[in-house]
Amino acid sequence: MLNVAIARGGGAFMMLGSMSAEQRVAAFMLDLSDRWQARGYCASAFSLKMTRGEIGSRVGLKTETVNRVLQGMHKRGIIEVYASEIHILDLPSLILL
Repeated sequence: MLNVAIARGGGAFMMLGSMSAEQRVAAFMLDLSDRWQARGYCASAFSLKMTRGEIGSRVGLKTETVNRVLQGMHKRGIIEVYASEIHILDLPSLILL
């Protein structure tokens, strides 16, 4: 199990360099969505217990960039953010980022 997590994380880390900020945040959110769904929870609405700074550290971005990307996704109707709650409104658009 740990080997799978390490391999998964390592692969994602290698891809970060070739992804835009929006793609990095989208990939992070899609990964969370997949994990929630695998545990039997809703894949389109979940609680995010990480700060924007922690998300930025995870995907290699500054806090301000994470905020800007989330705001842009919100303005385009892809997601809604309520404090620590994330609602994916347009999954196909999120996948295409």
